[in-house]
Amino acid sequence: MSEAHMDPNRPGLFLPVLLILITLVIWFGFQTYQVVKERENLKTLQANQETMFNNAQKMRAQMDAIAAETARLAQQGNANAAQVVNALKARGITINPNATPGKQTLP
Repeated sequence: MSEAHMDPNRPGLFLPVLLILITLVIWFGFQTYQVVKERENLKTLQANQETMFNNAQKMRAQMDAIAAETARLAQQGNANAAQVVNALKARGITINPNATPGKQTLP
């Protein structure tokens, strides 16, 4: 070997490589922590949305039941129910008195 490679005063590559590796390990650890934290936040948001969606489904089923019963009353000749059904038709809302509320799911 040449004497340039064996010079004891020349700094080695061990320390710079070690620092680079330590930096990479810390960086990847930080990124992993951030991704795990974000995933937990997304799971919390999804759970909250499922609760709101289920409440909205219940409310919609109740509204559909009320609307269907109002339409049945209108068909039976109730003037007030007929007035409500006609007002809804004027706004583009149609009521099917024989419809059964269907269950929807989150994608």
